[in-house]
Amino acid sequence: MKNNYPIKYAVMPIIEQTGWVPGLNELEREYGIVCYIVSKCYVVGKEEKYNVYGNIECKYKVVFPYKKDNLHRYLSRVEPSYNSYGCSNSTTVDKVFDSFVEAREDASKKNKKIVNKKISFLHCDDNFLQNVSLLRKEQEEKVNKYRKIERMMEKNSSDLVVNDKVKEQSVIIECNNSCKKKDCSLYDMIKLYTDVYSNKDFMRIYDDTSVENFIAYNVSLEDYKKIEEQLKNGEQVDTDSIKKNFLLISSCDDKKMKVINYDSKNKSCFYIEDGSLYYDGNMDFSIDSISGNTLIVYTMETYDDVISSYIIDSVISRGMPKNKDTEKVFRREIKLR
Repeated sequence: MKNNYPIKYAVMPIIEQTGWVPGLNELEREYGIVCYIVSKCYVVGKEEKYNVYGNIECKYKVVFPYKKDNLHRYLSRVEPSYNSYGCSNSTTVDKVFDSFVEAREDASKKNKKIVNKKISFLHCDDNFLQNVSLLRKEQEEKVNKYRKIERMMEKNSSDLVVNDKVKEQSVIIECNNSCKKKDCSLYDMIKLYTDVYSNKDFMRIYDDTSVENFIAYNVSLEDYKKIEEQLKNGEQVDTDSIKKNFLLISSCDDKKMKVINYDSKNKSCFYIEDGSLYYDGNMDFSIDSISGNTLIVYTMETYDDVISSYIIDSVISRGMPKNKDTEKVFRREIKLR
């Protein structure tokens, strides 16, 4: 996977307009937390501080995988994004959890606090009990509404596995019949190749060799370790003796990085361009026309890993057919209304 941050559950605040406040020249919308639901999250940071009692308090920086679009019509899939100040789309939470049930218990406590706070502002008159009942009913309806969203988010984020063991991300590269191991991921190699190509230059990442084309093979852990051992012992690497599956292909004549589903008769319908995933049901996967120096990458990443690592544009995803070849990326947004 491109993002290998720890995955946990956390309580996600739902923010909506709660009223109006005086602005500089006119009234402005006021926003606040209206309820809490449970969501998986990327844990991108942890901060520990001592309180006045000498105890350690932890805060976690997390990125929830879904956020509202500007028109609040959809929840769109996102991933951690960084700028010069750090993670630009993170949220600070006080707890993270290993299970949905634990997080739900904490969300329920927070939702009760919202109701109790509203009750504390009610007037103690003849209608007090009626108003309390009305408040609780309204809050229950709001929570139930967003719990439907919660269930959809849980279903649509099945690619995020809590406490999943991180797969080996290093790759072995081959060029001009010579191999070496590089301590970077397949996705680093993709970005490097596409970035250099977009600048209308050739890639120089293997000694001083210009590379024009890119091919990635999926290999098993056993075969990867076999190549690794041969390199370690200074032996000639025999890549012909291992089983390798075409995974990615790109040439200097076409900047599209084609993703090949080696387990499907249809091969694939996707390609990577400018860091995003695109759909094309009529793509040509022929490699006969590839000529010139080719960088070959051996990786343990699978087709599903690659497809799940890139977010597809929501407009494109709505035009895709629903089948087993597209299901990994089809549910990248959730309609709110």
